Amino acid sequence: MKRATLPAKRPVPTGNPWIPSPDDPATVPVPVPVIVVSVNGPYTERDRKLWAFLLQAVWNALDESAIHELQVQAINRVFRELGGEHDSRWIWDSATRLTETIVKWQYTEGDTRYDGIAALFSAQMSRSARKTGVLRFQFPGLLIPILKDPRRFARLRTHFMIELSGKYAVTLYELLESVANKDVPELRARVDELRRWLKVPEGKLLRWQDFRRYVLEPAVKQINDNPTGAGLRVRMQLAKEGRAITWVVFEVLKTAERRAIEAQLHNTEKQLPLFAVRLHTSTYEKAKAAAAGWDIYALEAEWKAWGRQQKDWPPKNPDAAFLGFCKQRGPIADRR
Repeated sequence: MKRATLPAKRPVPTGNPWIPSPDDPATVPVPVPVIVVSVNGPYTERDRKLWAFLLQAVWNALDESAIHELQVQAINRVFRELGGEHDSRWIWDSATRLTETIVKWQYTEGDTRYDGIAALFSAQMSRSARKTGVLRFQFPGLLIPILKDPRRFARLRTHFMIELSGKYAVTLYELLESVANKDVPELRARVDELRRWLKVPEGKLLRWQDFRRYVLEPAVKQINDNPTGAGLRVRMQLAKEGRAITWVVFEVLKTAERRAIEAQLHNTEKQLPLFAVRLHTSTYEKAKAAAAGWDIYALEAEWKAWGRQQKDWPPKNPDAAFLGFCKQRGPIADRR
C-alpha cells in the first residue's frame, strides 16, 4: 500500500516588510519566470524594488481583495530608512512605469498558467488619486495563483534589495537568488543572454571589457559588500569558446547566518513565530484608528516580542489580538 503524498507546502514571506531587522530579514518568494522576463516598457531597478515590496506588504490579502490600498508616506518611510529619497513622488512615478510595462515570458518550464498574462501590476494614477496620498493598486488576477503557488521561486530579501543602488545590482541579485537553493547553486549564462536579462541598452557597452567593468563587476561588488544583508556571497568565473568570452558563471555561497535561518524554516516548531502571526492589510488601518499617534509597525514588533514569551502563542485570531493590544494602548492624545 502506497503512502499518501502530502501536498507541497506553499512558500510564504518571512519577517516584516515595514520594519527592517537583521535578525528576522523580510523575504518574499517571487516566481522565477517573473524575474527572468522580457519586458516592453521602462522597467527599472527601482520598479523591481517597489513591486517586490508591495507584493510582500499585501501578501495575506492577495486572495481576499482585488484592490489594495497603502499610504504612500508609509511606503516611502521604509525606503527612506534604507537610503531612499525623502520626497515620495518617486513612488507615483515608479507605479506609473509598472502599469506601462508589458511582459513576455521566456522561461515558464511548461507552466501554462502564464498564458494570457501580459502585465505585472496596475494602479490608479490620476491626479485625484495622487491627492489622496493612498496608492490603490492590484496584481493581475491570473497572476495571483502563480504568486501564491509558484513551481520555482526565488526568495528575495526585500530590504537588502531596497538598499542596493547599482543600476544592475538589483536584477543580478534576483537572478542569483533564483539558483541559490539548487543542488549546484550556479547561474550560468551566455554573455548576450546576460545582457538581455540585465537590460543593458542596445548598442551600449558592446565590448566585453566594458560590459565587465561597468556592469558585472560593480554589481557583484555591491552584493558582496554586504553578505549579511544579502545572505550570500558570489564568485564570478568566465568561460571561453575559442578566444572569446562567451559564458559567465556565478557561484552562489550562502552565509552561515542564512543557513541557520533556513534550518529554522524547515523546522515546523520554529515556523510559528515566522509564519503564523501575519496580519491582514486592513488590520493595520483599524490599528491606526485604535492607537492614533503611535507607530503601528513598532507596536506590532513590540506585541510579537511580548507574545513569543506567552505559553498560548500564537493567538488563534492574530488580527483581533493585535487590535486588542492597540486598544489597550489607546490614542496618544488620551494618555496622561
